[in-house]
Amino acid sequence: MTQFIDTHVHLQDFKPDFAPRVIRSVSVKKLVLISAAVDDFEKIATLVKAHPRKLCAAFGIHPWYWRDVAALELLKKKLQQFPKALVGEIGVDELREPVNPGQHELFSAQLEIAKKLSRPVVVHAAKAFKALVEHEQELKQVKYVHHGFVKNNELLKFINRTDGYIGLGELFLRQEKARQMWANMPKERILFETDAPYRMKDENYLKEVQNNLARLAEIAGMDKEELAYQLNTNAQRFLQV
Repeated sequence: MTQFIDTHVHLQDFKPDFAPRVIRSVSVKKLVLISAAVDDFEKIATLVKAHPRKLCAAFGIHPWYWRDVAALELLKKKLQQFPKALVGEIGVDELREPVNPGQHELFSAQLEIAKKLSRPVVVHAAKAFKALVEHEQELKQVKYVHHGFVKNNELLKFINRTDGYIGLGELFLRQEKARQMWANMPKERILFETDAPYRMKDENYLKEVQNNLARLAEIAGMDKEELAYQLNTNAQRFLQV
């Protein structure tokens, strides 16, 4: 089985039976455990402490929870406790409600924390490209990945302009013109992600990851092992490990 680094997985939300199987798998090189709400922080911390070689933490407040500004102090505390942790997932979102000043303020505050601590950032910007562009200057000052990239030429130009990384997973693989889009991407800034268990069932995780890598290799016109090596190298550079 091909070894991989999953740069966006919510392992803390897997069923208890399946998380240990995933961690023990020889195909798993590293997993980046992404938080959305403050409730995730301690769950992720516990997992990473138990498996520091395979797991990496990302602490952040998702735009759906923009009202929880008091969580910023807890976020700073967790980042200090985990010197290799990322900030994420953070950003702007129009899936549940229109982007508002509260989302912008929380995003800016977390980007500032990431900048001060020199931490990589996982950015979420669902249906909110115009709102994301408002943070262009801030994003240029951090190392970030745009999670859940889909076919969008303007977004790709923006990511390139801000030296961002591109998180590719199930959403990208479904695109009709994925091959054409791949051709225009900076290959050294592409990361592999799953967003499991929300984009794939936890019990199928290991099998589906191999399937997705094979599909991506077909799109890229590359050997699967060669592609995985490139993606893993990119991820290690992004994660600073």
